[in-house]
Amino acid sequence: MDIGNYHGTLVVVEGKGVLITGASGSGKSTLALKLLASCKMMGASARLVSDDQVLLSVRSGRLVGTAPNTIAGLVEVWGVGPTRVDHVSSAAVDLVAALVPAEEAPRINNDVNEAFGGIEVPLLELAARNAEGGVLAIMARLSVGLFAAD
Repeated sequence: MDIGNYHGTLVVVEGKGVLITGASGSGKSTLALKLLASCKMMGASARLVSDDQVLLSVRSGRLVGTAPNTIAGLVEVWGVGPTRVDHVSSAAVDLVAALVPAEEAPRINNDVNEAFGGIEVPLLELAARNAEGGVLAIMARLSVGLFAAD
C-alpha cells in the first residue's frame, strides 16, 4: 500500500531505518549528515536513503521508505546545496526522530509510537536544530557506537 510522498529524511544506521521529520529549517538534513559522519568515525554502518522527500509505503507489514528518482543520492548541505553521498535505494523505518521546538522536546522520551498507514513506529521527539544532541539520542535508542551492548 502506497502512503505517498512524505516531508522527511531517511537514513539507515546499522541496519535500522531512522525517519527524521520536522518543519522546514528544523535541521533534518544536518542531523542526517551528523549521524552519517558520526557513524563513519566510529566504524558503524550508515547510509542515506533520501533527503527532504521520502516515498512511504507498507510492505509485508513494515513501513518502507524510498527516494524519489530525481533526488536519489543527494543531501542538502547548508551553504553548499544538494551534494552527492553514498546511499541505498530503500529501507524499512524502525524509528521516527521528530524535530520539535526545543521548548516542546521532552527531556526523556516515553515509549510513544507514531502511525503511518496503520503501522506503528517508535517515536523520539528531539529538539530542532540540535544535531549533536539528536545524534546521541538516536545512537542511544538504537544501541550504536558508544551505546552498543558488549
